[in-house]
Amino acid sequence: MSSKTLCNIVRIAVIAVAGCGFIACYYLPSYGSEIANNNPEFAHCYIPWLVFLWLAAAPCFAFLVLIWKVSTAIKNETVFSFQTARIIKACAMILFGNAAFFFIGNIVFMLLGMNHPSVLLLSIIIDVFGLSLAVLIAVLSRYLTKAAALQEEADGTI
Repeated sequence: MSSKTLCNIVRIAVIAVAGCGFIACYYLPSYGSEIANNNPEFAHCYIPWLVFLWLAAAPCFAFLVLIWKVSTAIKNETVFSFQTARIIKACAMILFGNAAFFFIGNIVFMLLGMNHPSVLLLSIIIDVFGLSLAVLIAVLSRYLTKAAALQEEADGTI
């Protein structure tokens, strides 16, 4: 595949994930509002959960912006550079931090009586997925750094 094709595939994936994220950020509040209206005993949970979910979603969109920058590096065939490795490392740090924030937030809501155990279990599954992805991206960053050093060394000998 050409670099342009790979860049376009990555960008289509970023747009698709961002679209799903925006739909979720729109749909979840309306679903939560419906739950709060139908069950007044949960009404006090609506605003804290809404704020928490939006705060958890924001780093995901920042992650997508960084992946878009990586797609530009793919297009320009400058993937094996220290700048791209730093961007990929920043992506991993965003995922690590967001997974920790999401897990701790769910525990806090559980302790406050604003969370159901099944929601906590689902959040743990989401956290494991996020942490696994963060580890894979951190490994990719490490090897991109090594590849950039090798490429810089090879460029110096030519």
